[in-house]
Amino acid sequence: MAEKRYGFIRCSTDKQNEARQLKALHDFGIPDEDIIIEKESGKIRGAEREQYSVLRKLLREGDSLVVDAIDRLGRKKSDIKSEVEYLRSKKVRLIVLSLPTTTIDPGQGQEWVLDMVTNLLIEVYASIAEQELVEKERRTRAGIEIAKSEGKYKGRKPIEYDGQQLEKCYSRWKSGAIKTSEFQKLLGLKPNTFYRAIEKYEQQIGVKPAV
Repeated sequence: MAEKRYGFIRCSTDKQNEARQLKALHDFGIPDEDIIIEKESGKIRGAEREQYSVLRKLLREGDSLVVDAIDRLGRKKSDIKSEVEYLRSKKVRLIVLSLPTTTIDPGQGQEWVLDMVTNLLIEVYASIAEQELVEKERRTRAGIEIAKSEGKYKGRKPIEYDGQQLEKCYSRWKSGAIKTSEFQKLLGLKPNTFYRAIEKYEQQIGVKPAV
């Protein structure tokens, strides 16, 4: 079977526009039907993000995953490196358009050279992505503290969901009768808020957290 190339786009929020990433993938030759777009925070691990989980299932040995930047896989260095290793274990080639060495087809016997250079670059760029996240969170916290001191901070509006629906379906979800993605859709929650809701409910019913 011929190699299949998939493009992946991630924006942290619905307000962010994916046009720049889309153009980069189009310019590289990836058609719309092979591009998956996700609006989800990179702080959530890839396997726990709905659209990226779908992409993982599509990828087969010999396929390529094309992204415009390494932080599309995640924002934490450990998560990025874990995902890179996962793709390698599936023998899926990762092409990062902002890392030119990943776009080069290595000559016979030269694979190890490009692999070594790519590993170093991924290490550097993953560190930068994580540092940017840390700095962004630092600025956010500083801004909140200033707003609090001025009496302007009202906090985030709590995300509403059907608590009775959660209670009714919780045991079925725990037993595997319904999938996590189905449970999330029933509650109208994204992965991060879903797991927070589950944690809160389990505290209420006295379920001890897994060690």
